[in-house]
Amino acid sequence: MTADQILDQMATGIIVLNQHGCVHQINSAAERLLGKPGRHLAGLPLHRILPGYPVAIELVEQAQRHAMPFRARSTRINPAPNRSMPVSLTASPLRDELGQLMGILLEIDELGHTERLAQGSQLNETLDCFGNMALAVAHEVKNPLAGIRGIAQLLELEAGDGVSDYTTLIRTEVDRIAGLLDRLLGLADQKPMVTGELNIHEILDHVLRIRAVARPEPRRDYDPSLPSIRGDRDQLIQLFLNLLHNGLEAAGEEGSVTIQTRIAHHNSCLSGQGRRYQHLLVAISDNGPGISDTMQQQIFLPFVTSKEKGTGLGLAIAQKIVQQHNGWIELDSCPGATVFRVLLPISNG
Repeated sequence: MTADQILDQMATGIIVLNQHGCVHQINSAAERLLGKPGRHLAGLPLHRILPGYPVAIELVEQAQRHAMPFRARSTRINPAPNRSMPVSLTASPLRDELGQLMGILLEIDELGHTERLAQGSQLNETLDCFGNMALAVAHEVKNPLAGIRGIAQLLELEAGDGVSDYTTLIRTEVDRIAGLLDRLLGLADQKPMVTGELNIHEILDHVLRIRAVARPEPRRDYDPSLPSIRGDRDQLIQLFLNLLHNGLEAAGEEGSVTIQTRIAHHNSCLSGQGRRYQHLLVAISDNGPGISDTMQQQIFLPFVTSKEKGTGLGLAIAQKIVQQHNGWIELDSCPGATVFRVLLPISNG
């Protein structure tokens, strides 16, 4: 069996790049993942094959620069418009007999349903730890806060206008801290889900009615043929409120926000047995300043925020809700284009 035949038998997508970063060889699995025959890709630079998503290019450059393998365990590639898939990428240097760098071998593994849920589960374990800590802290602090607020009100009644500015400040700050604690308790919430058959567009329209005065007014791009999903209505409303709030803040009054729903044809996920499951996709996008690469790596952890007055809890709670619905949430961001994608399993009836 030749080396080419061995490559074509592999389930992992393999792209061999020459020293100039152009395609020298590609196996059958990579052709399938990219949706193009190898003869049309030969000689093309990598940025032509995977336009707009620099993760693979950055890995290749790092492997060339440091002469060692680099891996992205969970990312996305968009080999064609409206086609996106979760993958892991590994870039490894190729050397000749003298040890000189002669190219890069790029491995592309499509992530299955099991791996995606496992990643979300690991993050949820972290959130649960934060949640348990939050529960203990919140209960310890909320009772004294209520007492402080009550004393401030009594002082205001007894002392009159002379201290009203100070007592108002005390009450305002107590309410702010109490609100933060309530959000912490939301992260620790262990109440069982109340599930039922749901129309995702009814959920989203309800969220938009709640934010009716917000600017800019979000644009709807719905697929009216979507089937129902099974979930907890209140939790899903909270999920999309959090994501829409982020999008509106990022876009500003002069920006734009879009809510899109689709069947996730290209995001259909593989189970551990290789069976393909279909998911419903809700994408909330904005044209704000974007989120830095460093922030994207930890954006779903509690207390991580790029906002001056943010608590960093909204996306942590969103991640927990999505995981409880056996789905996952993804983020792609660059200046002028940020999109949060929520994928939820379609009800089997």
